[in-house]
Order: sequence, then C-alpha cells, then structure tokens
Amino acid sequence: MPIMRGARGDAGQQARVTLSVASVAVLVASCAGGPSPSSSVPVASETQWRALRRPRIDRLADAPRVTVAEMILLEAAWASGGEVSASVGLQELISAGLLRRADIDFVERRRFAAAVERQRRGLPRRRNAPPIGTSPGAEFVLTGSWIPAGDSAALDLRLVEAESGGIVTSWRTLTPRQADPTSLARLVVGSTIGRLRELGRLPPWTDPRADDVAPAPVTYVASLVSLEAAAAFVTAVAAEDRYDWEAARRGYQSALETAGPTFLEADEALARVARLRAGGTLGGSEP
Repeated sequence: MPIMRGARGDAGQQARVTLSVASVAVLVASCAGGPSPSSSVPVASETQWRALRRPRIDRLADAPRVTVAEMILLEAAWASGGEVSASVGLQELISAGLLRRADIDFVERRRFAAAVERQRRGLPRRRNAPPIGTSPGAEFVLTGSWIPAGDSAALDLRLVEAESGGIVTSWRTLTPRQADPTSLARLVVGSTIGRLRELGRLPPWTDPRADDVAPAPVTYVASLVSLEAAAAFVTAVAAEDRYDWEAARRGYQSALETAGPTFLEADEALARVARLRAGGTLGGSEP
C-alpha cells in the first residue's frame, strides 16, 4: 500500500497559492493552440533515453521533506485554453527547482495523490503510467500568494507543518508586477531555502550551478528564461501528466533548446521523465 502523509484534510482543504501575473497569461495563451514548439525534435532512440537518465541527486542526511501545494489562479481566463493550467505549470517549475537540490528532500504530491485516488476507486492504472510506489510523506507544505499592486507585487509565502496544518513560518518578498513564471518560481525556492536555513533545518550544501545562474535567489532576480521556453515547459508537463514520455521529452528538450542550459528546471524535469520511463515510481522517480 502506498504511504501518503500530509496536511490535514483533502486536496481541497490544502493551502493554496494565488498568482496574478500577466506573463503567465501570455504563457497559457501560447500553449493553447498552434503547432507544438517541440514538433521539430526527432524521436529519441533507446541509447538517447539512457543518456538522459541522470540519477536523482542523493539527499543529504536530515534534508527536510518538502512538497508544494496546489496553485490557483483567480482569473479563470488566464488558466484556460491549455491541457495544464498556468498555475500547475508554475507549481511544476517550483517543484523542479526543489528536486534538483541535495539539501531538500522534495516529495512529489500532485501526480502521486491522483494515482492513489485512482487506485482507491478500483480504476486500472492509466496507459504507460508508472507504478505508484511509496511516499515518505512531507514534513512541510509550501504555500502562499502573489498579489499585484501598482507596478510591484507582494509574494507572501508560508511553510505549513504537514501533520498539524500549523504555520511554521511566513514571509513576504516584493517582485515586479511583470515578473515572469521562472523568476517567480526561483524566488519561491530561494526564499524558502533561506527560511529553512534560519530555522536550522537545512544541512549545508553548495549548489554547483550557483556561479553561472541564480537558481534560488532570496530576492527577485530576472531569470532571462523566455515565455516561449516556459510555454514549452508547460506543454511538456501536460504530456508528462498523460504519461506520454516521448512528447514530454520533446517538450522539455524544446524548452532547453529555446532557453539554453541555464533553464535548470527543464533539465531536471527531463531527467525525471527518463527515470520514470525506465521504471521509476510516482513515489520516487528513481528506476
């Protein structure tokens, strides 16, 4: 039986992140129709798939187990038109930013919870879906809101204790009103890392990519990842949710080709897809 621990109540009772950003609206619109940005990427051979299957980074001892709560857009028009909403795309950007770290034990919750519910209802596993596996459960649920006001916006974040539902810490960071999704996701990751460090919950770790990119800033830093690349990422998320591994690979590789190797979130998600395709489980992507 899968193990699933989390905040009290069902998914509808979980703390939610509210986002209201014009660049996300553009991202969703670009995903809504037209040819796929990854349509020119050829089908991968098994040799290429093996090359993409980078092992998940080993977590450090005492790394806190963190998951990301569902994110909600209040403006329905911004979240319509695509297979995956802009809010889910942002959630996945944050998740990929946490997944690549050794000082955080990221707990995948969105796909795992859906698969557990499907099994509970006695439904067959979806085509090409990996086994459910087991989840250690999260210690902390990351949640918050992004509220524009004038030319700026307030990013309010909280770490919630999964077992009790109590708020462990909360904080506010200012961003430009026109902040792009990747920049917002990285700021969420960076400020969360900062708070966990202040709480004494973070083991020491040096990010090997911190010198050539700001993957987890504590204040707002423009990511320079284009909306086109972010749209390709969201397209790949939709394919991964369908367990269409080839389409997901094409989408993430298209995102990398568009943005370059500094799009660390797409690179991490691509490796995850390769691991899941090779036999990983939803509880842990290692094959």
